[in-house]
Amino acid sequence: MKHSIKSIIGLILRLYVGYDFLTSGWEKIISGFNGTAVTGFLKGGLAQTHGALLASKGAAAAAHPNVSDVWAWFISNVFIPSSPLVACFVKFGEFFVGLGLILGCFSALAAFFGIIMNFSYLLSGTVSVNPQLIIFQLIILLIGAAIYTIGVDQFFMGKLVAKYPVLQKGFFKVLFPVDNNSEV
Repeated sequence: MKHSIKSIIGLILRLYVGYDFLTSGWEKIISGFNGTAVTGFLKGGLAQTHGALLASKGAAAAAHPNVSDVWAWFISNVFIPSSPLVACFVKFGEFFVGLGLILGCFSALAAFFGIIMNFSYLLSGTVSVNPQLIIFQLIILLIGAAIYTIGVDQFFMGKLVAKYPVLQKGFFKVLFPVDNNSEV
């Protein structure tokens, strides 16, 4: 079976990003990653807001905070109070995004949720590999139906979309791309 360049690039990106997510999630699962760890991470983000930088490092440092005041409000009022639930979402979310990308099972959906997690980490003040992973995941989404030709998706995605036509409308079409003009 001959695969297109897009499907091979998609496979390489899926494996790379998937491995990063899978190993990160697995490490959190086996290490007992919990609400305390999340709270520590989030408080580190709060230390990078305008007000915190102004108080600790002066006006020059506060001119360009890594965490916006709006996101700091979410951290303080939503994420920290529910940190055990956030920890559960993070560790299992990372694990299942990685598994989905590696197996090619709901690949676009996994990439989409990976982007959401990477942006959450970025908005909380952690750069790390997040921008790179976001770019790779956006490419996975842009590749479209070709990402489904190598992986588990090829066996059921066409049938799923045929059964639920709403998946071909609006933004769902990006998350469940099917090429009706060629064999997938």
